[in-house]
Amino acid sequence: MSSGGKRTMKDADTTFRALRPAALDELAGEAHERRRDAEVERIMRTSAEPRTVPRAVTRPGRRPLLLAAGAAAAAVVAGAGAVAVTGGGDGPARRHAPATQASPVDARTFLLASAKTAERAPVKPGRYWYERIQTRVVHEYEHDLPGRTLPRPSPGSRKGRPKPKRLPYTFVTTGRQESWTARSPRDRTRTITGIGVRASFPTPRDQAQWRRAGAPELLSKEDRTRSVNNYDMPIRYQIGNAQVSMDELRRLPVDAAALGRELRRRYEADVRKAGGAANVDPYPYYIWMTAQDLLAGPITPGTKAALYRVLAGQQGVRSDGAVADPLGRRGVAVSMGGPGDRIRLVIDPKTAELLAYESFVGADGAPGLSETYEQTGWVNALDQRP
Repeated sequence: MSSGGKRTMKDADTTFRALRPAALDELAGEAHERRRDAEVERIMRTSAEPRTVPRAVTRPGRRPLLLAAGAAAAAVVAGAGAVAVTGGGDGPARRHAPATQASPVDARTFLLASAKTAERAPVKPGRYWYERIQTRVVHEYEHDLPGRTLPRPSPGSRKGRPKPKRLPYTFVTTGRQESWTARSPRDRTRTITGIGVRASFPTPRDQAQWRRAGAPELLSKEDRTRSVNNYDMPIRYQIGNAQVSMDELRRLPVDAAALGRELRRRYEADVRKAGGAANVDPYPYYIWMTAQDLLAGPITPGTKAALYRVLAGQQGVRSDGAVADPLGRRGVAVSMGGPGDRIRLVIDPKTAELLAYESFVGADGAPGLSETYEQTGWVNALDQRP
């Protein structure tokens, strides 16, 4: 994840942007299970019944797309809309569950409890790390339409880039991708993109405004095309602005203090490369964004536990209480505000798995961008699923 804040596609053909929670060592005694379940029950009991909050939309920026190790994959959507434009897929997309919010639980307590759970979860590494991700994006600017780009400044102009033009309607896009990332650099990696791609409208009024605007295409042919991509090369992951192999990822420190020092070292390297701290996100926000990528990747149980402990010590982390992710799964949300966005992680309190990443503009509303981790785990063959 780049330290620039906004989530965009990487240029490197062999880099995955999204990492997933992963290989957790064996060890899950009955005593631990009883303590964990009691602690989870206590935390969840402190949350009031969730209430629905109004939706928000994304700030101006490039049209978000799913990244598939080298192919410009289609990212794209389905909210509670009245109309949908579908692409290649494997069945209808699920309806997007409304964002919910409840009385906050203590973020530090929850993150420390998640650390204990993560380091004991019994998962055996396999030959490939599998993940299935749904991406949902809210669009409200002209450059979000296929074939459109952000307006450029006129030659010789000192006014900078013109302000992006808003659409008279809002539309939502949803799509899925699957990937099998090889643990060995000698094995093939595979991604399938453009799964269940569709566009819809959040309200009947948005649909009516779209029709009055001439009903322009909301999805390009590329967006709507299901694609199977094979890569016979080592896949690199990304921490900050540096690329790492899967082996390097799995050798990250398992001690919270050591992991904190390693992340600080990487942050300072990014600061130097960017020409100063003014050109990158503040360190706590950098840690938060990096945590989303790492928790979504094949890190070891010890590293995952250490990362939760690092997060528990950060200033500005808050708990949003019990919520439902876009698939309706219950979790606890922890978030941090940053330059223009509030980033929220939805974590399963029983397994310490990352359920979803959500990006909000402003203090309230539903996410303008969400990535939902539908299924992840180790498998031993391409096209096998956990």
